[in-house]
Amino acid sequence: MSVESFEKQTWEIWTVWGSIVNVQEATETVVLNTSSVKAMDKDGVDVSSTFLDQSTKALANDPDGSYTDNMLGVKCKGGDLLKSPYHITFYMVTSLANQYEVDVKSKIKRIPTTPLPIVTTTTTT
Repeated sequence: MSVESFEKQTWEIWTVWGSIVNVQEATETVVLNTSSVKAMDKDGVDVSSTFLDQSTKALANDPDGSYTDNMLGVKCKGGDLLKSPYHITFYMVTSLANQYEVDVKSKIKRIPTTPLPIVTTTTTT
């Protein structure tokens, strides 16, 4: 199941998906070898090779439907708070020679992992 947007921290790595479940014909499947996934940072710079792990590109079955091989996924990794949000685009070519595009936005968030230092002042009299 694909989502329109998600948030992640830079340390996190997981698979993000694009799906054709709402537009595909009953026998239609995504063809892995002719489909691709690209990513751009907020400035339009191509970060497909650093923000996505292209070696993990895979097909899956969207759980929202009863068809097979209708989702394209790739692992999403890293990211930079200052270059966020990232735009991920799935270019899916199908067994019926149709071409579908799914866009997903990823925002990088940072949650401090250590507390801020406590500053104290001492006065003497």
